Amino acid sequence: MKRITLTSAEYGLAFGVDRSIRDLAAAGLLSAVGCIAASDLWSREYLPLRQTIDKAGHATLIGVTLALTQPWAPVSDEAARYFEKGFPSRRWYGWRSRLHLLPEDALAAEIAAQIDRFEDYYGKAPDFLLLADELMAYSRLARIVMEVAASRRKPPMIVSPFTEDGPARRFRRRVEKAGLEHLPRGRDLPMASERDKLEAHVWNGFDGLPDQAVSFCFPAEADDRLRRLEPVARVEARRRQSEFLASDRFNILLLNKDLFLF
Repeated sequence: MKRITLTSAEYGLAFGVDRSIRDLAAAGLLSAVGCIAASDLWSREYLPLRQTIDKAGHATLIGVTLALTQPWAPVSDEAARYFEKGFPSRRWYGWRSRLHLLPEDALAAEIAAQIDRFEDYYGKAPDFLLLADELMAYSRLARIVMEVAASRRKPPMIVSPFTEDGPARRFRRRVEKAGLEHLPRGRDLPMASERDKLEAHVWNGFDGLPDQAVSFCFPAEADDRLRRLEPVARVEARRRQSEFLASDRFNILLLNKDLFLF
């Protein structure tokens, strides 16, 4: 039996996203939830999540999705001073990382502040960290995250951004050298409206993955906030994922493939 860490990493994005995540977690259909502690929704949405997880009694991992790009705003004073107009795009991090021009102190303070904000509300240390927008693929930014993680009283696991074997192995070695635990990365559930594509992914898409590989899904109910953030087609694909993951067919496919979510 292979364990798959089926993860939704967008708790705090929108109310419809949060409701879907809680429903799936309550049914034991999510292995892990990543929380956007930088979100303005976190201060009121953390409690329903905590109550859901406690009541469900499943071994669900709860972590922090570090948000360092648009449309999020800094939590720490240091990052707010540096990013006066809010966080930049992913592209900005790419070229600044290559030129060794990242504001390392401001980013370290921001990463620590987002973890602190998660802990202040949720009442526990995060089980894992991941960087939104695949920013962990930039080695200099990944090093900052690892240094902050290693300094915590209870260091969280680090989610790999890589599915390719070579980069994934190199990233694992870096995590282990920092004295941290690592969660490997699998392929994400496709953003497809067609149910047969979702079924095909469960049947074939987890083949060859290491144990406990993280596979991201993107469930949501449509709401006004989500519609403002994303195009109609993506919102609809999210709704289809929610329906599929909550269906009997999904459970049957897991059983037939001998896949375990916890």
